[in-house]
Amino acid sequence: MTLDEFVNIYNGKKIDYDGRYGAQCVDVFRQYCKDVLAIPHTGGVVGAAELYTKYDTMPLEQKYFERVPYKAGMLPEAGDVVVFGTTQTNQYGHVAIVLDATTEEMSVFEQDGFKQTGAHVGSWNYARVLGFLRKR
Repeated sequence: MTLDEFVNIYNGKKIDYDGRYGAQCVDVFRQYCKDVLAIPHTGGVVGAAELYTKYDTMPLEQKYFERVPYKAGMLPEAGDVVVFGTTQTNQYGHVAIVLDATTEEMSVFEQDGFKQTGAHVGSWNYARVLGFLRKR
């Protein structure tokens, strides 16, 4: 399945990959790994930010993804997994799939676990970006 097909199938739908905690942003990542990248589950995390911050302790993630630190002015590639850091109001961070990017913002496919409204195309700037996971 291509990234475009993935977005077309799941846009507007709640993705609950693991059947726990409702439709979370990490569920979009897991479904993307299965459907588009054809890779296995890379290991459990407490929150999305751990996909990046605990990368060194996740051997399957290391096997399938290169961790790409964010640097001002860089452009992620379509299909990259963007990981956002935590905030005072969101201790888990956020993860989304990059669709397109400029130096000012990214178009992503994401899901908000707090709102539970389902997967959708959204737009983010780079303010909280920890980095990216790029398929090896």
